[in-house]
Amino acid sequence: MSTTPRHIIAPRLLRRERAAAYLDISPTHFDKLVQAGRLPPAKRLDDRIKGWDARDLDAAVDELPYDGASPPDTTWDD
Repeated sequence: MSTTPRHIIAPRLLRRERAAAYLDISPTHFDKLVQAGRLPPAKRLDDRIKGWDARDLDAAVDELPYDGASPPDTTWDD
């Protein structure tokens, strides 16, 4: 038996159920958020839905506001 440690490779594309689990929400709620445009759509590979890009999901989560946070001050944008 080999003593070499096995490396775990996390998938980049996640199927619907795994994408929902990644965000710790139900698949039904995940579907609603995708349909509403609050989460990105799935990526396609060879005319077939493959899954959601984990990096796109990360970016969508990065854009969510913090609970109780006030909107950013944009007065300097004039």
